[in-house]
Amino acid sequence: MPSSSGIAIRGLTKESLEALLAHAGPGSIEPSLRYDALARFQELPVRASVRGGRGWKHDLAKLDLSNVTPFSVETDAEVDLESLSPAARRAGVTIERFSRAREKHREAFDRAFGTALDTRDDKFASLALAFQNHGTFIDVPAGTSIDEPILVGYEARHEALFPYTLVSVGAGARATIVERYASIAGDAFVCAATEIVLGENAQLSYAVEQRTSPAARVIATRRAKLAANARLEIGFAELGAKHTVSRFRSLEASPGAHTGVVAVFFSDGDQHVDIETETVHAAANTTSNTVVRSAGNGRGQGRYLGNIKILPEAHGADASLRDDALLLSATAHIDSVPALEIAANDVKAFHGATVGAISDEEIFYAESRGIERSQAERMIALGFFEPAVSRFPTETLRAEIRTALEAKIAPAETLDVA
Repeated sequence: MPSSSGIAIRGLTKESLEALLAHAGPGSIEPSLRYDALARFQELPVRASVRGGRGWKHDLAKLDLSNVTPFSVETDAEVDLESLSPAARRAGVTIERFSRAREKHREAFDRAFGTALDTRDDKFASLALAFQNHGTFIDVPAGTSIDEPILVGYEARHEALFPYTLVSVGAGARATIVERYASIAGDAFVCAATEIVLGENAQLSYAVEQRTSPAARVIATRRAKLAANARLEIGFAELGAKHTVSRFRSLEASPGAHTGVVAVFFSDGDQHVDIETETVHAAANTTSNTVVRSAGNGRGQGRYLGNIKILPEAHGADASLRDDALLLSATAHIDSVPALEIAANDVKAFHGATVGAISDEEIFYAESRGIERSQAERMIALGFFEPAVSRFPTETLRAEIRTALEAKIAPAETLDVA
């Protein structure tokens, strides 16, 4: 996209950042923070765990971003936030464009910004901070309870989108937020950051639905910090893009905090999906549970890396992680890498993982009840995801995820079975 001088500036450089700031101003992020973040992006290596393994089609260490045009006009992409969730606004919830949030809501913004997400050790989180050109700030005041879900949508209409979502839920407050990603530009590059801060006894149900175009690239870094007895239920439905990298970490900083994580992804065609989740138990009597369901079809590839980290002071922690993957073709591949790091006594921790195909026993069971083989294969593939899909908030979102999954499953007669 052309700069204010009419010259198209490509690449993630100081020059392109200067063009962005000259056109749109710094918004809620000080220029010094942006330039520091750009320097970190240029200096930091890609972490070994996401550099790619044997046979991976996409390697972040070799990602060519020289043709990305980060300069964009924010108002071209952002929705009219004034139309979002009138009920939440009436209850005193702040829903503001990220670019204006610090100017209009300085105290609430400064209290949350940078609390959960530290970009100094992450290459692509630094990139999202440096070129932030889109985003939303949501502040739910203490004691506020909202039944209607707050919907936030990001649509990449141009080559690059750098959204920053900042969510603060005050003490004793309760809310549901659904964050959706789509793209009109076929080969859009999306580099996103999400920061979630929960006060004492706060409850938040949060869901991410990513269905960008089949040629898009999406890299998202999300972090949450929970105060005492706060509860976060967060779900990820990564169903679009040719290359998706999604990283989430929850820090349970105070006693009684709870994190529930659910993730669904389906790699078909030439898609590659890489998801990481980590729950850090940093205080006593914290709990967490993680459920992941994934599938691969065609030449799709995927990987899930899940880590439970229990620090020395987290006595009484109770954590579980379950990851199951279904292979629907002989050429699909999914890696499952569950991990535990335990440094405290008197804890409960469990993880388990399976990778397999539809079995003959499952087919026989269905056929013995009068279901044709082709329909049985399709039903089994869809039913495999249900324990995860059922944990997403709102029936509307659950129905959308089921429809998207069904569309990804090839005609039943082409499915490979064990």
